[in-house]
Amino acid sequence: MRNPNLPTDLLRTFVTVVEVEGFTRAADILGRTQPAITLQVQRLERIVGHKLILRVGKEVSLTEQGESLAVYARQILRLNDLAIAHFEPPTKGTLLRVGLPVDYAVDLLQKRLTKVIKQNPSLNIEVRCDLSKNLLALLHKNEIDIAVALFEGDDQQFLFQHWQEGPTWVGSNDFNLQKNTIIPLVVHPHGCVYRDRMTTALKLTGLQWQIAFSSPGIGALQKAVRDGLGVSCLTEPTLKQGIRSLTISDGFPPLEPLHIGLFARQAQIGPEGYKIIDQIEQTFLKQSIQRPT
Repeated sequence: MRNPNLPTDLLRTFVTVVEVEGFTRAADILGRTQPAITLQVQRLERIVGHKLILRVGKEVSLTEQGESLAVYARQILRLNDLAIAHFEPPTKGTLLRVGLPVDYAVDLLQKRLTKVIKQNPSLNIEVRCDLSKNLLALLHKNEIDIAVALFEGDDQQFLFQHWQEGPTWVGSNDFNLQKNTIIPLVVHPHGCVYRDRMTTALKLTGLQWQIAFSSPGIGALQKAVRDGLGVSCLTEPTLKQGIRSLTISDGFPPLEPLHIGLFARQAQIGPEGYKIIDQIEQTFLKQSIQRPT
């Protein structure tokens, strides 16, 4: 039985169309005509035997098979670009704009990224830290190239890798929930996934709550919990001394898992961008975060 090959030029066209959400814009980036881009996507669809992209007017969207291929295509292009870069002389790359989430493991990611920058002085990197929802908005506006962000699990446009982690309720070491009391919450501002997880879980179980403390910074949030101002929701990488996990036995409902995404505008990051991606992936692997199957 013949095993067909997936040409990298077709995969690059496919990923570019997905990222810029259009055939005409992809043609401009790749230096081809719009009909040529359409023919390349059609050729790729014939090779895999499935429709990959749906077009309604100027709008494009991925089919289920297209979403699956996009994951493999990104990995294939990554290896191709790294292999080519190995035989080319190093050059001062263009600016790489990286977004790190203040609402997830920012200390770990920042330390890893700082190490990469020091080990690779030729890298030209600008780092921005913000809430996940804001980073994703910046990515879609092409104001950053790479981002780690919490998301709802359904954003496939720039998704390079995807992990899942279970959040946990947390409080100070001496926190005890008294019956019939309003639960004080320590939260990030509106739009934070953690905040939504907490309030949704409490509403479903009929527990009363109020916002006791709000801050965009994880450090301030951790201190507020440690000082006993209220309870919050954290993950393993952000637990600190003086903070303990709270469970159902403490009177708290279970929380829905978090989706952590590594997003990249792969059409424009180049080989240098993969150095950043590799280090971010290693950070997650060391934390034993599970990738959904």
